[in-house]
Amino acid sequence: MTTARAPARHGTGTGPGASPRVLLTLVLIAAAMPVRLLRSVPGIDSVSVLDILLAVAALTLFLDLACRPLDIGYPMLFALLCVPAVVCGLSMLWTQDRGATFRATLIYVEGIVAYLFVVRELGGASPGRVMTYIRRYSLLLIVPAVLLLLRVPGFSPEEPGLPTDSDRYLSYYSRLSHPALGPSNNLATVLAFFVPLLLYWGRVRHDRRCTLAGWVTLAAVVCTLSRGVLLGLLAAAVLAGLGALLRRRLAGNRIPGRAVAVVAVAVAAAALLYRLVPDSLVASRFSPANVLLRSEFAVEAIHKIAERPVLGFGGGTAPDGLWDLARVHNTYLQQMVYYGVVLGALVSLALIGTAVFFFSRWRTSPVARVVGFTLIAQLIVFGVESSFEGTVLRVLFYLSVGLATALVRASGRQPAEPLTGRRN
Repeated sequence: MTTARAPARHGTGTGPGASPRVLLTLVLIAAAMPVRLLRSVPGIDSVSVLDILLAVAALTLFLDLACRPLDIGYPMLFALLCVPAVVCGLSMLWTQDRGATFRATLIYVEGIVAYLFVVRELGGASPGRVMTYIRRYSLLLIVPAVLLLLRVPGFSPEEPGLPTDSDRYLSYYSRLSHPALGPSNNLATVLAFFVPLLLYWGRVRHDRRCTLAGWVTLAAVVCTLSRGVLLGLLAAAVLAGLGALLRRRLAGNRIPGRAVAVVAVAVAAAALLYRLVPDSLVASRFSPANVLLRSEFAVEAIHKIAERPVLGFGGGTAPDGLWDLARVHNTYLQQMVYYGVVLGALVSLALIGTAVFFFSRWRTSPVARVVGFTLIAQLIVFGVESSFEGTVLRVLFYLSVGLATALVRASGRQPAEPLTGRRN
């Protein structure tokens, strides 16, 4: 399959004299801290600084059409990413809540814009340059979370009217959470996308900055105490290890050494968090109560699917006003609630197809296999969290896939360096 590449643009090279990608940098900063500027906007709910910058990005993409075709990255991948948006838009024909479905469709469009914009901006960049953006973005995501945990003014939770003595408010300060993205599970889902890429790149290219960023990002994920995300990363790591053993590419004691390092970082991060925050709230993460509650949501969702198995209730809706079922904490059941069994399964298969697509390209770009395992971790998270249903989180997922696509394309153009290669 060929890659759709945009012609080289003036001022976007990667040499010493190349001009910086200012708008891309601003978008990544806004994505790391999507502060809401307007609330209660009719038909939209709220507007963040990220929304405004992506609107500008959409305008630049539109203006580019006058002189060059739209760079969609890999056509098959782009088609898979468009499937959820198309199905959501079609559900406007039968939805119970047109406003909610319109907002959900708009979020998908915004996510596609984020993907296209990142792919275009990094279309001619080197692999090392793409990894620089990934490294900086992952660290930028952590900064607001740390400032929130330290109770720095201006970084309190963006939830107006949240009682300061409520469990939800206290949870922001008992686990690593994000003031704009929300509680710990949300931050963990976004960060988990970059942990495998950073650690892989740091090892293969001997890039100490990526290695350090990878360990810091992993420690941050551990400090969120997000059980679903940690499970997803662990499962992906086990699958990757088994695959590497089958290919006989690992030798000696490298596997035990890396395993010991991962465990040490995880234990140290958890111990530090335990010392800094209330013990009772940390201990609550090991309680089965939350798991049982989500199981009840799943059972209720299955009942609702049985009521309308053909077309569902419409994208983004709360079936019959049951808001708990607008976030079932299982993306695959959620799609069937929204769109019925057949269309819901189609959306789920499209998400699974993104991982399959990257695995299909591992021969031309070894980093594509790492992206595949990264997406496996995300798919596992989607099975136990409502991350994909989150408005900002969905946009950030598309943006992250755009960064991964840019890295795979750049690596495919440039031969892989040996393990003894110099640092970027």
